[in-house]
Amino acid sequence: MPTTTLNPGSLTFIDAKTASPLPPDGLLPREKFNDLLHVAEPVSLLLIHAPAGYGKTTTIAERMSALNTQSAWYRLEASDNDPSRFAGYLARTLSRATDGTGSSTLNRLRQEGFSDLEAFFTDLLAELPIEAEPLYLVLDDYHLINNTEIHQSLRFLLRHMPAYLTLVIITRTVPPLGVAQLRMKGQMAEITSRELAFDADEAQQYLEGRLPFEVSREHIERAVRRVEGWISALQLLSASAVTSIEFSDFVDQLDEGNQHIFDYFGELVGQALTEQQRTFLLRTSILERFNAGMVMRVMDDTDGQALLGSLLAMGLFITPVDNSALWFRYHHLFSVYLRHLLSCTTRENRRALHQRAADAWLELDHAEEAARHAIAAEDPERITRVLTLHGRKFFTEGQFNLLQRCLDTLSQNVIAEDPTLTLLRAWVAQGQYKFDEVENWLSAAEARLRAVMSEESQRAVHGEFSAIRAQVAMNYGDSDRALVLAREAVEQEAQYLPTSRVAAASVVGEALFVRGELQEALARMQDTEHMARAHQAHQNVIWALCQQSEISVAMGLLQKAYNIQERAFQYAEENQLNHLPILEFLFRIRSQIMWEWHHLESAERCALQGIEILEAQGERWYVQSYTTLAKVAQARGRQSLCADYIAKVQKMLAASDYHLDWVANAHATMLTYWDAVRDQDAIQRWLTIAPASNPAEATNHFYQCNGRNRARALMSLGQFNEALPILKELTRVADDLGLKTDLNRNHIALAYLFWQMEERDQALDHMKQALELASTTGAVGSFLRLGKVLIVMLKALINDGAIDGMELQRAERLIQLAQQQRDFSRAIRISLDEAIIQDIIDRPDVPELIRTSPLTRREWQILSLIHAGLSNDQIAEHLKVASTTVKTHIRSLYQKQNISHRSEAIELAKDLLSKIQGE
Repeated sequence: MPTTTLNPGSLTFIDAKTASPLPPDGLLPREKFNDLLHVAEPVSLLLIHAPAGYGKTTTIAERMSALNTQSAWYRLEASDNDPSRFAGYLARTLSRATDGTGSSTLNRLRQEGFSDLEAFFTDLLAELPIEAEPLYLVLDDYHLINNTEIHQSLRFLLRHMPAYLTLVIITRTVPPLGVAQLRMKGQMAEITSRELAFDADEAQQYLEGRLPFEVSREHIERAVRRVEGWISALQLLSASAVTSIEFSDFVDQLDEGNQHIFDYFGELVGQALTEQQRTFLLRTSILERFNAGMVMRVMDDTDGQALLGSLLAMGLFITPVDNSALWFRYHHLFSVYLRHLLSCTTRENRRALHQRAADAWLELDHAEEAARHAIAAEDPERITRVLTLHGRKFFTEGQFNLLQRCLDTLSQNVIAEDPTLTLLRAWVAQGQYKFDEVENWLSAAEARLRAVMSEESQRAVHGEFSAIRAQVAMNYGDSDRALVLAREAVEQEAQYLPTSRVAAASVVGEALFVRGELQEALARMQDTEHMARAHQAHQNVIWALCQQSEISVAMGLLQKAYNIQERAFQYAEENQLNHLPILEFLFRIRSQIMWEWHHLESAERCALQGIEILEAQGERWYVQSYTTLAKVAQARGRQSLCADYIAKVQKMLAASDYHLDWVANAHATMLTYWDAVRDQDAIQRWLTIAPASNPAEATNHFYQCNGRNRARALMSLGQFNEALPILKELTRVADDLGLKTDLNRNHIALAYLFWQMEERDQALDHMKQALELASTTGAVGSFLRLGKVLIVMLKALINDGAIDGMELQRAERLIQLAQQQRDFSRAIRISLDEAIIQDIIDRPDVPELIRTSPLTRREWQILSLIHAGLSNDQIAEHLKVASTTVKTHIRSLYQKQNISHRSEAIELAKDLLSKIQGE
């Protein structure tokens, strides 16, 4: 063996290979990684491993630069597998970073050489000082190294290097450096794709710095979910989208594939795959997750573990599902790419692959995965087997979409001959608002079963069928029929669907709630919860708790409603239900309370979580979440964003049928927006198609809301006399039935109406009552919906000394919040109160002319309407006076304030009104 095998001789060094990369302009700082670079007890190895495009190098380089960390950087390539070249560059990078440390070893390498890399590292370590400032030796792109001698030499380095030195490995794969032992001993820190991926906050910050248009948080979170925070995909998105519509379309299309991303993956994989590895990727692409056993079943191959290991070593987009590192999955976009390749080949029998997967999952008792693969295989036999074993479980967990997909593959005759399948089919149709289909399925089954069943069995079937007919009757608004059917079903023991009696009990509570019998409804829903818990019917437990929460809200007990929701969240967590669609209902009602309490960030977060839960169900189910997001956007003064959500809600309402509860809530938000932007044409059009309203029968929150919507529309159009009787009757019914939250909102609406009608005393009396009720309800959002006029009314109450104690504190807080709000309209568009006018005049920063030549009350009104952008004719129409009268007042106003142009009047009004609006 020669005495010198490491002798690079006159090797020419490329300086860029041993220079720390310069972070690009505008790079997002990742301060969350600071702790890994500034620790009391540095680790021996900092391992950063993730597939391409996760910003491994730029992230570490930017943090080291920001923290002024001393580092020695070596950027590797395939040619660095030569031990002499590797040793030379390593010594050089240390020498450059430490003002010469390592230069002696480098000189010896050039002049004499070393017997092997271990000898080289022995000299290098001897040359390093025992103590020094922390130093990071960075080996970038280490996945390009496959030389065993280099791996062994770095193991030697890790065992013997001084404490101040940390080896940083940046790679696409886990290197063979004894990582497992270092991890177990706590001598290693690790950054993976999970940590490197952008979360929604980081993505928002990143995209806002690059996009020339406003993008909603909902769009950003959807993008992050689709690309799983992969930075390269977000970069492509920011470069490709020119408008918010293009942004949304780009994100939606990712599930179908993107040619640029496909090209990227194609170059990444290239020719590196063996035929066996390529087959592995194609066949397993149908799986949402897999382990070695699952791979062998789907591959029909006994070498699954070795194949999986070989692909993991390539640094492809395969990530562990959990900390066990036994189950894996493909990155979503990589999976889309692989499935695209699978669809382009005729060599693979995709139906057979899905059949094998369905059988494997069923053996593992993972029913949902088994069902999805049986559906993909279009295999009625396997679907029937899955439904027979697990159909009831799907139903109790609220997996209606999955149930529907299963049942859609079965013939009507097969379903009609089986009471359980019929019940599942009918409940799914009910859950999809296809109420006519429900009766068709039930009637077909009854006709078929009548000939083959005993009378006793028919009675049992009839009882369970009555439960679902009761729910349909509720959805049609026929609470009397619903109660009769539900009570009939509760008396009958369930034989085919164990939760039928639970569902019937729930309908009893819901019917009582709709009729305004709140206390009895609450008691029935509590009974339903206990029944559901006994059957472990998770869907029904959550539903019953949500209904209890809604009843408590109707009673004005919002804190109690919040506490009930907390119980529901706890139940979901204890039973690992966070993926179930019913959780959207829970997040939705939580978001409504958060909005009412003006906790806008929490309201938005709940709405976004609801959308995430329902993403697989389809956009038509987002209408309630979009409504909340529109309310939040308006409360924050983000007009364009609010307009986008309003447009989406309108589109959804036009395309589908929804329960009046959803419709009324959405209409309330739409009307508030239109009123704010003064779109009276939209309000007028709405009135022509609005749902019918009978205030005398508004015995629940959605009838109340629907009636209030009509009154609001009439108020916006100046039809005060038509709005007044509606609100009075709504208020009477709400007071009689104890609908405290609606009573609160009705008094707010009446206060606004009387203020518009210039009946000051009645307006302030209703506002006072609303404040008193708010001491129980905690209402904030309903007040702030009035906009800047709320400030004027509350200040009038305070100046009159009409409120004190808690009501005074609440009024002062509401004024503060209203002043912080950005109004879509440019000014207060109602009559100013004398007390408020005096409040403005008394301010030291008000122009002297206002004091020496005071305006009349009518001139103040006209000044505010000029500021609002109304023409003379519009002002005349608003004040119900002649245009000549308006011109007379304007001429007097101009003379008093030495004004000659309308623009000057607008500026004066802007300055004066800002004194009360807080702008």
